[in-house]
Amino acid sequence: MGNIWRWDSSENRNALIDYVRDLDVSGVELTLATKKDLYSLKLSNENNLWLKKLEYVTIHAPFNLFEDAENEKEVSDQLNTMTKIYHQIDAKRVIIHPEPELIQSEILKEYPIQFSIENLPRKYNFSLSFIKNILGKYPHVDMCLDISHAYSWSKYETRKLIQAFKEKISQIHFSGSYRRKQHVSLRRVSKDFLFSIQPLKYLDVPIVIEEDLEIKSLQNVRQELEYIKRLF
Repeated sequence: MGNIWRWDSSENRNALIDYVRDLDVSGVELTLATKKDLYSLKLSNENNLWLKKLEYVTIHAPFNLFEDAENEKEVSDQLNTMTKIYHQIDAKRVIIHPEPELIQSEILKEYPIQFSIENLPRKYNFSLSFIKNILGKYPHVDMCLDISHAYSWSKYETRKLIQAFKEKISQIHFSGSYRRKQHVSLRRVSKDFLFSIQPLKYLDVPIVIEEDLEIKSLQNVRQELEYIKRLF
């Protein structure tokens, strides 16, 4: 569905789902980027029922789950809250950013939900081997492949990640990268970027469109969806 967080200034992400219900999509990802977003989420009955009817719903955990928490209890409290939402909407998985604390602790083993680790842009320096260490520590955890993040490493990074983790990749974050800006429209990318995503044809997993959609226009979103469908 794309990133439409700019469309509504309220803290409760429930209001954004009202827009998405008018689109022809089979799944969505609820991005709760901060702990404030997480604790502010109050789904309406209508939106809760709509989400449960979709084929594929995921939750994106706060981006800096460990770094922004004051202590271990606050991390656990956030994970407990996400677990409640997960079961409430029949979500398929929770997307979480890799952080060193995942290696240092056993925390993800405590929760009976499906997690997927997302590869991050090069500036965070979480390498392929770091992701491999996390997946080795948590056999039940999968991977979310973000192609825009991968391109920040090189035009070959998506291929490398697929070669290394093909059996673990559970979904794709789909958006473009152009002049070092990430999550842009696929209509703006270079030939090199289109080359970089060719290995996706070897995967058969859900695609979550993660473009930053600044213009508040459902017509624009529909056009973007149709363009992306034609790429496949």
